[in-house]
Amino acid sequence: MTSDPVRDEKIRRATLARPACVTSEATVAEMGKDGQLTVLRPGTNEWVCVPGDENVIGATDMCLDPMGMVWMKDLMARKPRPTNTSPGLIYMLNGAIQHSYTDPFDTTSPAIPIGPHWMLIWPFDPKAAGLSSVMRDAGTMVMFAGTPYAHLHICGSPWDGNEYCPGDRAVWTMTYSRP
Repeated sequence: MTSDPVRDEKIRRATLARPACVTSEATVAEMGKDGQLTVLRPGTNEWVCVPGDENVIGATDMCLDPMGMVWMKDLMARKPRPTNTSPGLIYMLNGAIQHSYTDPFDTTSPAIPIGPHWMLIWPFDPKAAGLSSVMRDAGTMVMFAGTPYAHLHICGSPWDGNEYCPGDRAVWTMTYSRP
């Protein structure tokens, strides 16, 4: 494949949606408003990363697993409910700008900036889960609560913080340090 600066920049942008263990082998594709994909770089895993368009509200760079892709295409097609048959994952670790966190089909409300996040795409009820349905700049909330598109929305990277290793001692800040 010959070098194309525009294509290369779209691939770079799409792979920023991370994590690298996903994006390094993911297919990179542009997604049209109809959900159709135009492949920019073929991949070898089941993930698809899209570059989005930073100049369009709601056109966010993201990486989607197969069920996340089903959910997103259903949302874009404005289907009454998503058809994914099992949970999906979507990473938007560069953040997003969208019109609403309560109405999945809102295209007219003022833009809301949303920080880096990832989503567990499966029906969630905020009361049953004991979670908020109000947009947060950190932590977890149920986005689009009360609609068929309700899902778990987690602000921040799932890789933040230090991992525990056997023998580590807990420090009062609840961070881990090596002995």
